[in-house]
Amino acid sequence: MPTLDGYQLRLSVFEGPLDVLLRLIERERLPISEVSLLAVLDQFIAYSRTLESPAPEVVAEFAAVAGRLSLLKSRSLLPRPVREPEESDEADLVRRLAEYRAVKAAAELLAARQRDGSGSFGRGEAIAGPEAAPPRLVPQPPTALTKAVRRWFARLPERPALVPGRRIVTLREMIARILGSLASHPTVSFESIRQSCQSRQEVAAGFLAMLTLLRRHAIVARQESLFGEIVMAKAEPPEDDASASRTG
Repeated sequence: MPTLDGYQLRLSVFEGPLDVLLRLIERERLPISEVSLLAVLDQFIAYSRTLESPAPEVVAEFAAVAGRLSLLKSRSLLPRPVREPEESDEADLVRRLAEYRAVKAAAELLAARQRDGSGSFGRGEAIAGPEAAPPRLVPQPPTALTKAVRRWFARLPERPALVPGRRIVTLREMIARILGSLASHPTVSFESIRQSCQSRQEVAAGFLAMLTLLRRHAIVARQESLFGEIVMAKAEPPEDDASASRTG
């Protein structure tokens, strides 16, 4: 019965028996990527045609070897999953032990509170966690600090810019201004006071001064229409004060 022992392959990278080719590939002495499976199949079909009636054992043996070659070929073509590197650093081991110690302390604290029956749990502020590792700074030469300070001072202006301040008119000053205007005129409109103001702050202070004088009954004010002009005048003294001044 014919077998594959006398079957010889002739490829561009190999020439010899089929089982030898398989062993070379499995031992990584021959890259599977350089072997053409189509050429192997074509040569076996041509070999089988020379046989009068190829035995099933020969076909099965070739199918087994060809299947093994196809599997190796597919593994070389498909991407392999990236294997995560195992953490074996001593610093990482210390960090893991510190985290384990913190979790164990938290578990003991929660178990003690559960045994006491308090039923209240914090948000983690009372649990001492592992100390964070200090950041590692890149070593710098002594001249680096000098250059950094010079660059910082270069941003500063040579002379500080002086911003003119705006004078704030006080409420007392606006009260004195209104009373001074009423001392020389029987009536004064708020519009005339507003026109003498230099800013919106003075206008607001003038309006508050008018309200303050009205609350003190030092002046009277009238407004003929809605949003009309406000006219101020001195308030008349009470009748008791007027009669007392006449008898005196």
